[in-house]
Amino acid sequence: MTEQLPPYTTLPQLEPEAPQYTLPETFSIGRGSTQHLVRPDQLKAHLQLLAAFSHLKQRVVASESLIAGLESDSEKRWVWFVNLAVERFERWCLTIKQSDTVEQRLPPIDVTMVWHSYLLNPRQAIWYAEDTARISKLKPLVHFTDYFPRLLANPDLLTTDAPQHERVSAWERRTKSLYDPFASAADLTHKSIECPYCCRIILSPFLRSNGKGYAQSNFSVECECAHLITKELLGLYKFAKNIVEPTAPDTYLAGTLHTPRNTYDTARGDTIKKRVLSSYIIFQKNESSDPVRQILINVQYDAARMRIVLNKYLKPRLLNKIMSAYMDDRVFSLDLVGAVLRQASFVKKMVDLGWTEPAYFANEVDAVALQHCVARYHAFLNLMAESPASFFVPTLDIDLGWHTHQLMARQYQNDCLSLVGRYVDHDDKVEEGQLATSFDLTCRVWNDRYRVPYMHCGCPLPGDTIGQKLRRLLSSQATTDVLLLPPQSDARAATHPSDHNAVFALHNMSASLRRRENRTRKAEMRRLRAERDGRAMQRDGNVNHGIAFLYPVPMFYYYPGGCVAAAGAVVNGGLGCAAGAGGCSTGGSACGGSGAGACGTGCGGGG
Repeated sequence: MTEQLPPYTTLPQLEPEAPQYTLPETFSIGRGSTQHLVRPDQLKAHLQLLAAFSHLKQRVVASESLIAGLESDSEKRWVWFVNLAVERFERWCLTIKQSDTVEQRLPPIDVTMVWHSYLLNPRQAIWYAEDTARISKLKPLVHFTDYFPRLLANPDLLTTDAPQHERVSAWERRTKSLYDPFASAADLTHKSIECPYCCRIILSPFLRSNGKGYAQSNFSVECECAHLITKELLGLYKFAKNIVEPTAPDTYLAGTLHTPRNTYDTARGDTIKKRVLSSYIIFQKNESSDPVRQILINVQYDAARMRIVLNKYLKPRLLNKIMSAYMDDRVFSLDLVGAVLRQASFVKKMVDLGWTEPAYFANEVDAVALQHCVARYHAFLNLMAESPASFFVPTLDIDLGWHTHQLMARQYQNDCLSLVGRYVDHDDKVEEGQLATSFDLTCRVWNDRYRVPYMHCGCPLPGDTIGQKLRRLLSSQATTDVLLLPPQSDARAATHPSDHNAVFALHNMSASLRRRENRTRKAEMRRLRAERDGRAMQRDGNVNHGIAFLYPVPMFYYYPGGCVAAAGAVVNGGLGCAAGAGGCSTGGSACGGSGAGACGTGCGGGG
C-alpha cells in the first residue's frame, strides 16, 4: 500500500533554477526616494545579535543553581537576571564618556541586550530619543549608539566571548561589577536606594524570601527612619526632583519634548513645565526648606495625590504619558525590564523560524530572502508615508528590517522625518484585538497598493534551506504570469494573525484572552451555521495552525520569459521593474507586459 504523502510534499524532481534577484539602488517612500535604509548584511548581523540574546536566556533558564530560591522557576529566574542586567546597563550609561573609544568600552552581552531593547522602544513616548536629549547623564550614550552602523558591520564586537583585556578591565573598574554576567550575578545582590524621607542611602536586596526584593513585583523596604519605600514612591521622588531642576535640558519633564514632527520641541516643554509650576498646592510653604521635600509633603508622599493635583493643569492623556516615566528611581523614562521581556518574544520568533542559525543564510540563494525583507520594509514605510492616520502591523520579516533600522537611532530619526514626514511609532504594547483588526487592514491596503498578498500563513515549504524553498515557490508558478504565490498547500491557509504573533498587553492579559476566546467562539458559530445551511467553509489542509508562522510573500512577480521583477509600486512608484533605471534583475529579454507592476514592453527603461 502506497504511503499517503502530506499535501505539501513534492515528489523528487530536478532542482529548479535559482531565482536571481538584485535589489534596486533606490526606493520610493512617500514623495521622496532613498537608497537602502537597511541592507541584507545588517539584517544578518542583527540576527547574530538575537542569537546571542537567545543563547544567554537559554543559559539562565538551564542554570538552576544560579540563584538560591529560584531553582525550580526558570521564568522568575530570567526576570531576576534581566533586573541585574538593567542595573549593570545603568552603571555603564552613567560611567561612559563622550571621549571614550567605543570599541574599548563596549559592554557585556547582557548589557548589550538591554541597550538593544532601549533602542527598539523609541516611542513608548519616544523614550530613548528624548531621554538622551533631555538627560545630561545619558548624552554619552548617543556617542556609542552613533557607532552602531559599524557594529552591525562587525557584530562579533558585541557577541564575542573573548573580549580584549582593556575592555574587561575598564568595565570592571568603572562599574564596580564583574564583566561576566554570570560571575557578576553572585556579587550583585543589593541595590542602592536613596530614601525620599531622610535622604539616607540604603541597600535593598534584589531578591527576598517574602517577595519584596527590588527585582520582585511587591518591592518594599523599610528605611532606618521607619518609613516604607516602594517603587511608586521612588518614582514620585524622581518626579519632584525633575520639577525643581532649573537647568536645561534636565529641567524638561519626560514626554514633553519629543513630538512626531519635532525631536526637541523646547517651546512645548517650557509651556508644560510652566503649567506644572503654576500649581500653588505643590509649592505651598511648609516645615521643609528643601524644595523637593516640600513638594513631597504637600502631596503627602502619594503619587495618586500628585496626579489629582496636576489633573487640573494637564490633560489626562498627557499627564498619563508624563507620569508613566516616573515609576521607579532609574535614570531612564522607560521600564527597561519590561522592554527586554517583550523583546524576548520577537527573539523567540526569529529563533523558531531558524533565521538565527549561523548558516541559515550561508549562500547567495538563501540570502535572497533577506533582500525580500529589505524590499518589503521599504514598501511598508511607503504605506505609512501615504496613510499617516492608519495603524499598520508588520509581518516578522518586515519587523526584522524595522528593528534593524531603529538600532541606527540617529539615522532612523532623520529618515523618518525626511521620508515619512514624522517620527514613526513602533509600539510593542498593542492589545491583541487591536493588533488583529489592524493586521486585517494592513493586508487589504498592501494588496490594493502593490497587487501582491501581504502574507501567507502555514507550514514550511519542502526543501532543506530557505533558498530551496524559494526555488520551489517560484517553480510552482512557472507556467503562468499570475502573481507569485506559494503552492496549493497549508501555506495558502492564511488565518487570523492572532493565531500566530498575537501581542498581549502585560497589564491586561485576562481581557485579551477573553477577546481571543470570543473570536474563536464566533468563528466556530459561523462554521456550524455554514454546515447547517449546506455551505462549505473552505480551508486548505487540515493541519493545526497553532504553531504556524507568518510566511513572508516575496515582493516580486514571476513571468514566463524568466524575468523576476519587483512589484513596481514598491521600488519606484509603479514605473518600472526591480532594477530601476539599470534594467531587469535577471537579464531576461523582456518582462511580461500584463499584470500590475509589469515593466511594460521591456526591461531597460524602467526609470
